[in-house]
Amino acid sequence: MVRTNLNNILLLLGTALLCTQAHGQLDVNTTFTPAALVNDILVGQGITVSNLTFNGAPANTVNDQIGAFDGSTSNIGLNNGVVLGTGRVVGVTGSNQNISLTVPPAAPVNVADPDLALIESLQRCVAVLEFDFIPTGDSVNFRFVFGSEEYPEFVCSQYNDVFGFFLSGPGLNGPFSNNAINLGVLPNTTVPIAINTVNNGSPGVLGGGASGCNASDPNWQLNSVYYIDNDGGATVELDGFTVPIRTGAAVQCGQTYHIKIAIAHAGDASLDSAVFIEGGSFSSNSAVSVTATTPQNDGTLTEGCGDAIITLEVPSRSTDANIQLHYRGEAGAEDISGNLGTVTIPSGSTTISFPLGAISDDQQDDGEELRIIATWVSACGFTVSDSVSIELLDYVPMDIMTYDQYLGCDQDSVRLDALVSGGLGAITMSWANGDTGDFTYVPGLENGTYTVSATDDCPRTATVEVNVNSGCGINVPNVITPNNDGMNDAWVIDGLYRSKHTVTVFNRWGNVIFESKNYNNSWRASGVSDGTYFYEIISDRSDEPVTGTLTILSNGRP
Repeated sequence: MVRTNLNNILLLLGTALLCTQAHGQLDVNTTFTPAALVNDILVGQGITVSNLTFNGAPANTVNDQIGAFDGSTSNIGLNNGVVLGTGRVVGVTGSNQNISLTVPPAAPVNVADPDLALIESLQRCVAVLEFDFIPTGDSVNFRFVFGSEEYPEFVCSQYNDVFGFFLSGPGLNGPFSNNAINLGVLPNTTVPIAINTVNNGSPGVLGGGASGCNASDPNWQLNSVYYIDNDGGATVELDGFTVPIRTGAAVQCGQTYHIKIAIAHAGDASLDSAVFIEGGSFSSNSAVSVTATTPQNDGTLTEGCGDAIITLEVPSRSTDANIQLHYRGEAGAEDISGNLGTVTIPSGSTTISFPLGAISDDQQDDGEELRIIATWVSACGFTVSDSVSIELLDYVPMDIMTYDQYLGCDQDSVRLDALVSGGLGAITMSWANGDTGDFTYVPGLENGTYTVSATDDCPRTATVEVNVNSGCGINVPNVITPNNDGMNDAWVIDGLYRSKHTVTVFNRWGNVIFESKNYNNSWRASGVSDGTYFYEIISDRSDEPVTGTLTILSNGRP
């Protein structure tokens, strides 16, 4: 395929693609100046920046070859940062529908960068970001990803798009300008990362054979572990890119260093490439870090309910690190326990942790912010700090709502429910019968009292009792008036339903005048004279016979 003819076609396709991919999962914004991108996005702790330029000019004008990216919902491997490209960087947004995207910059620079020339001499669409910086620690490091549309077709060809991070300054002695070293290399090597050194391990169908890659790195096929094939990728346009790679170098704290970030097409101006540098990762290791792990992992700490674990981290050193701690915000030191003023991280260690609790009191602290500020004076004499915030919450006691059950001796079993309000986090319900959950089934034909407990993540426990009145207690009327007036005509005994029983009625001489097993409450004393009689009820619901007197009044009057 002839790339010069292809370029015009790809330009049209790329321009059309820009109109349809503005909302890809990898978002790019080119409205920031290079200076703003470096100061507000790229640099992290321990770095002071000055003398920024882009393509040799002051870095105070926007340029379509550099922008901010948001990769939090993409597969690029970096959440956000700064992207530098050979074309208009908005073209790298997904999805990957164009296998050979080219979107030329508005003002391409085709003068070869002298440092990139030591890797690749014929350059097009060069983009160079440079600045001085002073580190507060003894190293500088950052993370990046390199990607390209040259993958995979032109692997091992002369179209070996390249980039570099050229660092110069005190103590450095490399082969590039001002004794700079290149940080855009494979881990633990001096091999520059480029199309022909990091790829899928096979020459492209439009490449020049394995010899083209061998010339860049004889071990190039082993480098495929650093490569991701993005064929059909839904979030990034580039056909392939590296895994996130961390790079860095030892420096002298307090000294001025210079870095040049450069990228260029190789051979011609077709098929865009880009390098992504993680936001905040360009940092020096004098930084102190403070993090908080709360019991619910949600940044909140409830009074009287466990501790947050505060972790402090500093770089490796040969001396102790004394960290000063301050507590600010709506909540103060009086609201917490374990609030240390100074923490020492011994030499040889980089982290230390301690517990911090919220004191349970009668004050309203709900929703108040506590900010923990950690300050450290590094071995180089620089004061660095970091902070973390925790939201304090009042504990809301658990309230268990239940309802006693009053039955009619007509249910074999009954469901008991419990509803809990308040408490912290997940709540576990447990019943005295061994059941768990917010309900249980208990016998309905016998009286009972059942305990239910709720335990939360504080942990605290609340307990209530639920009563069941089965309605099965034996209740015997002592008067009936069987005069057929529809009122109290039959001897109705409560509590015999579904029991085994015998009902016997005697006269005063002990003679049986009525007897029934499984009595159905229908006896009207037919043919029995008015008077007082004696009864005995033997039931499996009573350990002792139930006895008493029954008065029969046919006319309803004594």
